[in-house]
Amino acid sequence: MKAFSLFAATAGALAAVVSAASKCTADVQCSREGWCGSGPAFCMFGMCNPSQSFNSTSCWKAEGCANQNVSFDSSSDAVAIASYNGNPKTNPFVSIFDPNNAIVSNGNLVLEMTYQADQNKGFGATVSAAYTFQYGRVTARIKTASIAKGVVSSFIYRDDQVGDEIDFEWVGKAPTQVQTNFFYHNIPNHSNKYKFDVGDDTSANYHDYTIDWTPDAITWIVDGKTLRTQLRNSTYDSASKVYQYPAAVGRISFSIWDGGNSASNGTQAWAGSPTPWTPSTIYK
Repeated sequence: MKAFSLFAATAGALAAVVSAASKCTADVQCSREGWCGSGPAFCMFGMCNPSQSFNSTSCWKAEGCANQNVSFDSSSDAVAIASYNGNPKTNPFVSIFDPNNAIVSNGNLVLEMTYQADQNKGFGATVSAAYTFQYGRVTARIKTASIAKGVVSSFIYRDDQVGDEIDFEWVGKAPTQVQTNFFYHNIPNHSNKYKFDVGDDTSANYHDYTIDWTPDAITWIVDGKTLRTQLRNSTYDSASKVYQYPAAVGRISFSIWDGGNSASNGTQAWAGSPTPWTPSTIYK
């Protein structure tokens, strides 16, 4: 699979807002980030919040996992979420933000980040797999956007409702480096992050990045070489008496986002700051 891995910071316009204690109505049944609406942008599994939606059947069920090889040789391989037909076989990837900064071009999924003058920062993109994912092996051939400090590229598994996550990330200030990380229920644990040198400029050449995830271990692989293996048994937290190991059903996503102009000083320091911008700058 070829992909330019690129993370938008904000979603596009949604629909009628509801309070945290409210539920959606029969006309706009699905709740996403406190807003109510219908269609895939609101009702897809993982984006839809069942506890705030109209009823127990409002949110779409998980599509499930299936063997798939996506070459990005057809425009239907990655579509804007409003155009998603609900069939992961014919639309294997979905761009979830508006405006849509993702296109299929010359056998690549290209994700772009453009300048938002009113926000003084970049607006990027996130493209998520239509099939859901709970254990398995995914490989993506990626050329990153690490050509300037502050630009963050990501290839991740994520469950937005529970907060489980497995990451490959690249920051523009370190173009030869890849970072690996994982989260359980959004619990911040900086000891879970490890950095590795790829030995090449990741923005100049393609490399194969693999997440191999089983109930017992996570393995991060680059160009067939194992960088890291995380065993579930080593994630046990004695205080909470649980294994802080990602296990929820989620989706694979590619993203680009502006870390250099983040509101968080810590994120700025991590990504490099400020991200260089002119009105005509496009990172991809």
